[in-house]
Amino acid sequence: MKRSIEKVIPFNSEGRVLSKARGYLNAMDQLLQDGGRAINLLIKALDVAENDLKLKIILMLGTMADAQVVWPLYNIMSDGRQNDSLRHAAAVQLSLVGGLVATSDTEALVESLIADLMHQDATMRANAAFALGWEGNQRAVPHLVEAMCDADIEVQQAAVSALSNIRDERLFSYLADRLLRGSKEQKRCILYHLGCFTSKQKEVVQICAHYLSNMDADLRYDALVVLDAVSNKEKPIHLYLHCLKDTDVRIREQALVYLSGLDSRRLKGVETCVRPLLKDLSPNIRQAAIRLLHHIYDGPAVL
Repeated sequence: MKRSIEKVIPFNSEGRVLSKARGYLNAMDQLLQDGGRAINLLIKALDVAENDLKLKIILMLGTMADAQVVWPLYNIMSDGRQNDSLRHAAAVQLSLVGGLVATSDTEALVESLIADLMHQDATMRANAAFALGWEGNQRAVPHLVEAMCDADIEVQQAAVSALSNIRDERLFSYLADRLLRGSKEQKRCILYHLGCFTSKQKEVVQICAHYLSNMDADLRYDALVVLDAVSNKEKPIHLYLHCLKDTDVRIREQALVYLSGLDSRRLKGVETCVRPLLKDLSPNIRQAAIRLLHHIYDGPAVL
């Protein structure tokens, strides 16, 4: 009698973990329902997942207001073997989680990130600076202020982002002051982050209006973009009209676009400022001017 041959089916634990992790991607309600059990599985999957799935897991962990995810995210951020996108994504998620969990759960994290601001690797310093930027993280403020003077521009920009995300209105004055002393790239970064200080809208508008006359065209363009973003319904038409005479094509075109987005009833008196642009050297400007005139007249305009 022949002995039967047993078929052994290998238990693929890694495959099961990855399959379950992918399942959570399409069932966020199940992820929230499973809570800690789901978090444990996702953390295990981080060790064996390919980069595409690993990125999605990092993003999922960032949605969980749970202290369990803090150190796994930190380990990804600080692991030089991971690619830059994964490390930065982990830093971003840390900045979110840090504001959601108890301070007692983040004290050690803050200390580690502050120490990382002195790391020899600029990527690590930049990620650490960004990760420190959650609302109310006052412990990090003086260290981020120091990072604003880092030799690496990406570290400087990360520090600007973090200081803005801490949401301390007192930091507005500091960042506004850095506009007078910082490098061009730092100034550009600060301009885009001033809008985070919602109670300082009037001051931001004044700063942007000032920079619309700056000698550097990039700074003028940034100021115009930020100006429109913070102005809400009170769009400063007179400043847009000022930009129609700018020497930089990007600024003239962007001003025309912003004007075209306003209620035509507010634009009846601007035609004389727009018509000279029908002869602009740039075809894009000429076309944008034509569209604006049509908008002003709510139909075909006499050109």
